[in-house]
Amino acid sequence: MNLQKLLKEAQKAQKKAAEIQEKLEGMVVTGSAQGLIEVDANGHGRILRVRVKPEALKAFAEDPEGLEDLLLVAIQDAQKKAHELSEKEMARELGGVGQALGKLF
Repeated sequence: MNLQKLLKEAQKAQKKAAEIQEKLEGMVVTGSAQGLIEVDANGHGRILRVRVKPEALKAFAEDPEGLEDLLLVAIQDAQKKAHELSEKEMARELGGVGQALGKLF
């Protein structure tokens, strides 16, 4: 493969990666902790929404640190799912090149 063709392929992959990143911005994943807290994040892991069920407030009325721990678990779950979604989309659209690019974003 000559250098010119390689550069052209790299430009195509870069353009496709940018399109995927834009698509991920609008995708939503939900993380949760024991079904008491749910956290929505976009495909980049940016937190969009947090929902705390009333049962969680009652169960942890005397243990705010426990509620904070649950919230942290739900956030981490949402971010993990967002990362997995990003890698999956990159791999699906770009193959092996996508997996390498997915680690950059």
